[in-house]
Amino acid sequence: MKIRMLCNGWLAILMLAWAAISWAAPQPGFSVAFRAYQQHDYPTALRLFKADHGGDSCYLLGIMYYRGEGVPADKKEAIRWLTEAAEKNHLRAQYNLGMIYDKGDGVPQDLKEAAKWYRMGAEKGHAQSQFNLGLMYTNGEGVPKDHGEAVKWLRLAAKKGHVNARKLLKVMGEKY
Repeated sequence: MKIRMLCNGWLAILMLAWAAISWAAPQPGFSVAFRAYQQHDYPTALRLFKADHGGDSCYLLGIMYYRGEGVPADKKEAIRWLTEAAEKNHLRAQYNLGMIYDKGDGVPQDLKEAAKWYRMGAEKGHAQSQFNLGLMYTNGEGVPKDHGEAVKWLRLAAKKGHVNARKLLKVMGEKY
Protein backbone atom coordinates (compact mmCIF):
# COMPACT_ATOMS: atom_id res chain seq x y z
CA MET A 1 0.00 0.00 0.00
CA LYS A 2 2.81 2.42 0.91
CA ILE A 3 4.60 1.65 -2.36
CA ARG A 4 1.41 2.29 -4.33
CA MET A 5 0.84 5.64 -2.58
CA LEU A 6 4.49 6.55 -3.14
CA CYS A 7 4.21 5.71 -6.87
CA ASN A 8 0.95 7.68 -7.14
CA GLY A 9 2.66 10.61 -5.42
CA TRP A 10 5.58 10.51 -7.85
CA LEU A 11 3.20 10.16 -10.76
CA ALA A 12 1.30 13.23 -9.60
CA ILE A 13 4.54 15.19 -9.25
CA LEU A 14 5.68 14.14 -12.73
CA MET A 15 2.29 15.10 -14.21
CA LEU A 16 2.43 18.51 -12.53
CA ALA A 17 6.01 19.06 -13.72
CA TRP A 18 5.06 18.12 -17.31
CA ALA A 19 2.07 20.48 -17.19
CA ALA A 20 4.25 23.31 -15.88
CA ILE A 21 6.90 22.70 -18.54
CA SER A 22 4.40 22.49 -21.40
CA TRP A 23 2.59 25.60 -20.13
CA ALA A 24 5.84 27.55 -19.89
CA ALA A 25 7.30 26.25 -23.16
CA PRO A 26 8.23 29.15 -25.38
CA GLN A 27 5.93 29.91 -28.25
CA PRO A 28 7.42 30.19 -31.71
CA GLY A 29 9.28 33.44 -31.50
CA PHE A 30 11.15 35.84 -33.68
CA SER A 31 13.38 33.28 -35.41
CA VAL A 32 10.40 31.26 -36.68
CA ALA A 33 8.60 34.45 -37.72
CA PHE A 34 11.70 35.75 -39.48
CA ARG A 35 12.13 32.48 -41.35
CA ALA A 36 8.50 32.73 -42.52
CA TYR A 37 9.13 36.35 -43.57
CA GLN A 38 12.22 35.35 -45.56
CA GLN A 39 10.19 32.64 -47.31
CA HIS A 40 7.49 35.21 -48.16
CA ASP A 41 4.98 33.40 -45.93
CA TYR A 42 3.62 36.76 -44.87
CA PRO A 43 0.43 35.58 -43.11
CA THR A 44 2.50 33.38 -40.77
CA ALA A 45 5.16 36.05 -40.28
CA LEU A 46 2.52 38.68 -39.52
CA ARG A 47 0.80 36.49 -36.93
CA LEU A 48 4.06 35.46 -35.23
CA PHE A 49 5.60 38.95 -35.24
CA LYS A 50 2.45 40.31 -33.60
CA ALA A 51 2.56 37.53 -31.00
CA ASP A 52 6.27 38.08 -30.28
CA HIS A 53 5.97 41.88 -30.01
CA GLY A 54 9.72 42.40 -29.48
CA GLY A 55 11.69 45.24 -31.02
CA ASP A 56 12.78 43.25 -34.07
CA SER A 57 9.26 41.97 -34.62
CA CYS A 58 7.76 45.45 -34.36
CA TYR A 59 10.38 46.74 -36.78
CA LEU A 60 9.59 44.10 -39.38
CA LEU A 61 5.86 44.66 -38.94
CA GLY A 62 6.54 48.30 -39.74
CA ILE A 63 8.49 47.29 -42.84
CA MET A 64 5.71 44.91 -43.93
CA TYR A 65 3.09 47.65 -43.65
CA TYR A 66 5.38 50.20 -45.29
CA ARG A 67 6.07 47.96 -48.29
CA GLY A 68 2.70 46.23 -48.41
CA GLU A 69 4.15 42.77 -47.84
CA GLY A 70 1.26 40.45 -47.04
CA VAL A 71 -0.90 43.42 -46.01
CA PRO A 72 -2.14 46.48 -47.84
CA ALA A 73 0.53 49.20 -47.77
CA ASP A 74 -0.37 51.52 -44.89
CA LYS A 75 2.18 54.14 -43.90
CA LYS A 76 0.23 55.17 -40.81
CA GLU A 77 0.29 51.59 -39.53
CA ALA A 78 3.93 51.25 -40.57
CA ILE A 79 4.86 54.34 -38.57
CA ARG A 80 2.95 53.02 -35.55
CA TRP A 81 4.96 49.77 -35.58
CA LEU A 82 8.26 51.51 -36.34
CA THR A 83 7.66 53.90 -33.46
CA GLU A 84 6.98 51.02 -31.11
CA ALA A 85 10.21 49.34 -32.25
CA ALA A 86 12.17 52.61 -31.95
CA GLU A 87 10.88 53.13 -28.42
CA LYS A 88 12.26 49.65 -27.66
CA ASN A 89 15.66 51.01 -28.79
CA HIS A 90 15.62 49.38 -32.23
CA LEU A 91 18.37 51.21 -34.12
CA ARG A 92 17.08 50.68 -37.68
CA ALA A 93 13.58 51.77 -36.64
CA GLN A 94 15.02 54.96 -35.17
CA TYR A 95 16.92 55.70 -38.36
CA ASN A 96 13.93 54.89 -40.58
CA LEU A 97 11.67 57.17 -38.54
CA GLY A 98 14.27 59.92 -38.92
CA MET A 99 14.11 59.44 -42.69
CA ILE A 100 10.30 59.34 -42.73
CA TYR A 101 9.97 62.60 -40.80
CA ASP A 102 12.87 64.18 -42.69
CA LYS A 103 11.18 63.56 -46.04
CA GLY A 104 7.57 63.86 -44.87
CA ASP A 105 6.84 60.35 -46.14
CA GLY A 106 3.35 59.45 -44.91
CA VAL A 107 3.45 62.20 -42.30
CA PRO A 108 3.85 65.96 -42.49
CA GLN A 109 7.55 66.81 -42.75
CA ASP A 110 8.87 67.49 -39.25
CA LEU A 111 12.59 68.19 -39.09
CA LYS A 112 12.65 68.43 -35.28
CA GLU A 113 11.10 64.96 -35.07
CA ALA A 114 13.58 63.71 -37.69
CA ALA A 115 16.49 65.11 -35.67
CA LYS A 116 15.16 63.43 -32.52
CA TRP A 117 15.15 59.99 -34.17
CA TYR A 118 18.49 60.53 -35.94
CA ARG A 119 20.03 61.56 -32.60
CA MET A 120 18.86 58.33 -30.97
CA GLY A 121 20.54 56.31 -33.72
CA ALA A 122 23.59 58.58 -33.81
CA GLU A 123 24.18 58.18 -30.09
CA LYS A 124 24.24 54.41 -30.61
CA GLY A 125 26.92 54.76 -33.27
CA HIS A 126 24.83 54.47 -36.46
CA ALA A 127 27.00 56.20 -39.10
CA GLN A 128 24.18 57.28 -41.43
CA SER A 129 22.24 58.74 -38.50
CA GLN A 130 25.39 60.58 -37.42
CA PHE A 131 25.88 61.95 -40.92
CA ASN A 132 22.24 63.04 -41.25
CA LEU A 133 22.29 64.71 -37.83
CA GLY A 134 25.58 66.45 -38.69
CA LEU A 135 24.04 67.68 -41.92
CA MET A 136 21.04 69.01 -40.01
CA TYR A 137 23.37 70.96 -37.69
CA THR A 138 25.31 72.22 -40.71
CA ASN A 139 22.16 73.66 -42.28
CA GLY A 140 20.19 74.49 -39.13
CA GLU A 141 17.35 72.16 -40.12
CA GLY A 142 15.31 70.85 -37.20
CA VAL A 143 18.09 71.91 -34.84
CA PRO A 144 19.92 75.21 -34.35
CA LYS A 145 22.71 75.78 -36.84
CA ASP A 146 25.83 74.77 -34.93
CA HIS A 147 29.18 74.25 -36.61
CA GLY A 148 30.70 72.48 -33.60
CA GLU A 149 27.85 69.96 -33.31
CA ALA A 150 27.90 69.42 -37.07
CA VAL A 151 31.62 68.65 -37.04
CA LYS A 152 31.24 66.37 -34.00
CA TRP A 153 28.62 64.16 -35.69
CA LEU A 154 30.27 64.25 -39.11
CA ARG A 155 33.61 63.19 -37.61
CA LEU A 156 31.99 60.28 -35.84
CA ALA A 157 30.43 59.15 -39.13
CA ALA A 158 33.67 59.72 -41.04
CA LYS A 159 35.63 57.61 -38.55
CA LYS A 160 33.24 54.76 -39.37
CA GLY A 161 34.10 55.16 -43.05
CA HIS A 162 31.13 57.30 -44.15
CA VAL A 163 32.45 58.72 -47.44
CA ASN A 164 30.02 61.66 -47.65
CA ALA A 165 30.86 62.70 -44.09
CA ARG A 166 34.54 62.78 -45.05
CA LYS A 167 33.78 64.83 -48.17
CA LEU A 168 31.63 67.32 -46.27
CA LEU A 169 34.26 67.75 -43.57
CA LYS A 170 36.83 68.44 -46.27
CA VAL A 171 34.54 71.05 -47.89
CA MET A 172 34.07 72.61 -44.45
CA GLY A 173 37.84 72.81 -44.01
CA GLU A 174 37.76 70.29 -41.16
CA LYS A 175 39.79 67.15 -40.56
CA TYR A 176 38.38 63.84 -39.54
